[in-house]
Amino acid sequence: MSDSKGKLQQLLDGELDPSEIANDPTLSSLAERIYGMDIKALMAEKGIIAPPPLDAATSTAATPSAGPMVEVIPDVASPMANLPPPAPLPDMVAASRKPLFIILGLLALGISVFNLVVGIGEIFNPCTTDWCTTNLKLNWLSPHQISNDSGWGEVGAAGIPDYAMIVGGVILTLLGLRKKA
Repeated sequence: MSDSKGKLQQLLDGELDPSEIANDPTLSSLAERIYGMDIKALMAEKGIIAPPPLDAATSTAATPSAGPMVEVIPDVASPMANLPPPAPLPDMVAASRKPLFIILGLLALGISVFNLVVGIGEIFNPCTTDWCTTNLKLNWLSPHQISNDSGWGEVGAAGIPDYAMIVGGVILTLLGLRKKA
């Protein structure tokens, strides 16, 4: 093992003779990968005749190929050939609408438009003052004050909370109508 490490260190330091590199298929493969040159072709250029390899079996198994990073792998049956075919995809469930969103959206839209046009105080009004009997629109920001004048407003006068309720009802309805794939 230390001999292999020593030869590798000499190869990296550039101290090995090209004929020594050519005799060892592992070193010639490493030299080809590290330096990007074919040792046997380099030796032929310089006119150096490489002695035959020491072991014929190891030289055929680790012969450097034409590409710099290609390994010679013996033909073995691929494990992928034994895999079963992929399972069929399940049928996609048809995208459905969300009825709860549709119902809540239409309910919010209906109540807010009814409050703006007619007034909820026409149906339910616990306030008994003169102001409450003429102003029947529920103020959406003051539902906790429905027993006094602050919880009621003039019918037909729309405010920001009324617009927000209408837009919220429309958005909920549209979310319910949207089909999600």
